[in-house]
Amino acid sequence: MKFLVHEDRSPILSVRAVFRAGSALDPQGREGAAWLAAQMLAHGGTRRRSYKQILDFVFPRGAAVEVTADKEMTCFGMECHADHAVEMTELLAEMLCDPGWREEDFLRLRSDAIHHLEADLRGENDEELGREALYGLLFEGHPYGHPCQGRVTSLRRMDLSAAREFYTAEYASENVIIACGGAQAESAAARLRERLGALPARTRSGGSVPEAPAPAASSMVFVEKPAQSVAISAGFPLEVRRGHEDYPALLVAASALGQHRMSSGRLFQSLRQQRGLNYGDYAYIEYFPAPMFTLEPEPNHARQRQIFELWVRPVAPAQAHFALRLALHEMERLAADGLTEGEFEAARSFLERHWVLLEEARSAQLGHEIDGLFYGTGLQSEYLRRRLPELTPADVRRAVERHLRPRALGFAFAGPDMGALRNAILGNAPSDIRYQSAKPDWLLREDEAVRRRRIEVEARNTRVAPVEEMFE
Repeated sequence: MKFLVHEDRSPILSVRAVFRAGSALDPQGREGAAWLAAQMLAHGGTRRRSYKQILDFVFPRGAAVEVTADKEMTCFGMECHADHAVEMTELLAEMLCDPGWREEDFLRLRSDAIHHLEADLRGENDEELGREALYGLLFEGHPYGHPCQGRVTSLRRMDLSAAREFYTAEYASENVIIACGGAQAESAAARLRERLGALPARTRSGGSVPEAPAPAASSMVFVEKPAQSVAISAGFPLEVRRGHEDYPALLVAASALGQHRMSSGRLFQSLRQQRGLNYGDYAYIEYFPAPMFTLEPEPNHARQRQIFELWVRPVAPAQAHFALRLALHEMERLAADGLTEGEFEAARSFLERHWVLLEEARSAQLGHEIDGLFYGTGLQSEYLRRRLPELTPADVRRAVERHLRPRALGFAFAGPDMGALRNAILGNAPSDIRYQSAKPDWLLREDEAVRRRRIEVEARNTRVAPVEEMFE
């Protein structure tokens, strides 16, 4: 059990309890057990209080206990006013140490998880559908290979005992980090230290996650579904994580290529600004949770295994082939030419300030401190403040040369007429693009090269999947 404590004169107490346990530890055939265990603790009541009684208790106090469950981390977060610090800390301890395990709560939460996969992910969120399909493709047969919520078939046959057994096996004092900040942080930490001491000392798994096998050849999954557009994700496993010597350089490169929700990146400029293909296009060197809903990454989604990811937001079906080629063209141009001095300075300067802002709120800072323990780097802002000033454009160029020239990529598409798109890609058919207004000659010349750019993939490494089969 580790503690991070920062007491100050703030009127608010913030607490994060992070267990090194997530969906990567789901037993085979019980995909979703980690998710349901976390939801049962946060939204299933305790042995002494039903979930409704907990809601009735926290609402008038303006407080909340929330949970996020990812591949390797499950985070329980609580914030309240100083006047309610004692009773809310006690409630959190009760939820973590003495859950109620009521059948009706389990059935409700299991239904929510199935609904997320069947209705939200398959039916409404094509962008996240594509991203999850990409992770499933790159991590097939690996513990990361299914959504955190699990699989539909495993959820349907799972009973309450699966969630309870996961909790008993993986929630232990050895794998929890408690971070308390603000009002009465020291007394809250002392109370949680005493109460959480009742947890088992050791976990069953030890939290280990195997390496992800490097793909031998490029592969593609085409998810067929009714839609007005095509969502595209592409990527490959990346050995670089925070703490790796090339991480700061790759972070600068990814920022210049496509910083999340910013218009300055090459991808955004090329696909949206110059050609109007879609809403936006971005690049990532580490997992970014729910990017279509957030402007900044939430902490406590730290992972031992990462991917480099290109996120091409939905494009018209007729432009999907060209948009993919153009995104790959920009990635390859970065690998071949590196960044200009101006791009390098702009990206480095932005990142030096960006992470300070992300850690500004107390709860966020606590979360990022926990991530710093996971990666062994300390706070990300301080880590980058030490490393970024040392970088040169040549460092970025070398890091890109080493890590962004993949032998094989994974591609995931979600939208209509997937068979036709598959055939066009396999046949390397020219992909035309038409504009409603005049374009400069240099852009048209670039288009001519891009429209014929080959994408090397063998038919046996591609498949068209009906959306109803995804995450079964």
